[in-house]
Amino acid sequence: MRVTLAILLGKLVGWLSRATGRGGGTSLPGRVALRVCPGLDARLAASLRRGVIVVTGTNGKTTTCKMVAAILRRAGFQVVRNVSGANLRQGLTTTLLAGAGLGGRIDADYALLEVDEAAVAHALRPLRPIALLVSNLFRDQLDRYGELSTTAQRLAESIAADLPDDALLVLNADDPLVASLADMGSGRPVFYGIDCVARGLTEADHASDSHECPGCGTPLTYQIRYGAHLGLWRCEGCGRSRPSPDLTVAEAALQADLTERVRLVAARADGASATSADALEASLKLPGLYNVANAAAAAALTLALGVDPPRVREGLESTSAAFGRLERVGMPDGKTAVLMLVKNPAGLNEVTRLIAESGEPRPAMIALTDEIADGRDVSWIWDADLERLDGRVGRVVVSGVRAHDMALRLKYAGMDMGSVEIIADTRAALARALDLAPAGSQVYVLPTYTAMLDLRARLHAEGLVPAFWEELE
Repeated sequence: MRVTLAILLGKLVGWLSRATGRGGGTSLPGRVALRVCPGLDARLAASLRRGVIVVTGTNGKTTTCKMVAAILRRAGFQVVRNVSGANLRQGLTTTLLAGAGLGGRIDADYALLEVDEAAVAHALRPLRPIALLVSNLFRDQLDRYGELSTTAQRLAESIAADLPDDALLVLNADDPLVASLADMGSGRPVFYGIDCVARGLTEADHASDSHECPGCGTPLTYQIRYGAHLGLWRCEGCGRSRPSPDLTVAEAALQADLTERVRLVAARADGASATSADALEASLKLPGLYNVANAAAAAALTLALGVDPPRVREGLESTSAAFGRLERVGMPDGKTAVLMLVKNPAGLNEVTRLIAESGEPRPAMIALTDEIADGRDVSWIWDADLERLDGRVGRVVVSGVRAHDMALRLKYAGMDMGSVEIIADTRAALARALDLAPAGSQVYVLPTYTAMLDLRARLHAEGLVPAFWEELE
């Protein structure tokens, strides 16, 4: 009776939240339901036919989940997931509620849940996932999470204590902090990584956070870097090195139309050298090496779950942008706004790198906010390599409540301040950036999290984008 009442109240709260225009009911339904039945999330998770998949890490969770969902659905599985990105315990419970009947069962094979890297401890124990994917660990919102080493330690403790021994543990081999999670003794490790020399960096960028060996503390050496502290790493002190990936990105080429052509190679179970027959080629709609890594993560996970390679390829190729993540918005004047969420130094560096690689300079809008969901400390913008934008973008409009901070950062990045305008209102700033663009062209829009939600809410009111909690195909 308590389970039924919790589900009924949770669904009612969600419906009222949407009906009254107060949002998508992404967290409140779960909070209410858990108050009525504290173990509801565990009970609902146990009712799934195959189980829960958890995806965590600093960057790329939403896009990776979207790729995994597309692959699983093409393989014939029913999937529920937290499309809105509400990734704390109450948001996860809301997702499970949405797929549940009043009897407390979910008619689906998998629940695919992205979880905040600082909240994994509250998810693994009740959900008992069959797979945990960790994408990367970067410095993010230091005023909320503390130093990166603290986040990594908490994640490691959660895995050791609460991840089932038979669960898949899918790890980014290129991130030394993430790769070291295989040492926790829980889960069956599956590694993925990139091996594309042409896309590497010649030196570390300012967002490189993990300089020392997770095992002995000796400074790491790199054969090649792909961004921040990701790359082909090795410790000369204890001999620890980047694990050999079970799935490798052997080729990744950015195309003129801003797609990525990739070749993924799976390691052979018998230990023999991989051949062309072990390769999976795909054309990704989402550009940038960070999206190539997201695709490799999704492929490694789903192949380990037993999905056939053709379905993996179909899922990867069908995946379009998640809301605010390289989302293309067609405007009434025929121009296009490309929304590129930025929320920490590593993510902003990847976006500026993509802009630098993508060809002709275009106008840009950058919106910097400092709400609780963003982190109140905006000093992170000084650790991002905004110098890359000089000469790679046209005029820049800065916006948001911390617009003047961003304008100052651009000044120190060497940009001509005569080409930088400050317009606090995000919608007005976007309108100005579009005015600066030639007919039929596009502008880059780089908002922080709450600025992105605010801008999309206003574009939704104009009928230009779906609500953020709705699936984007």
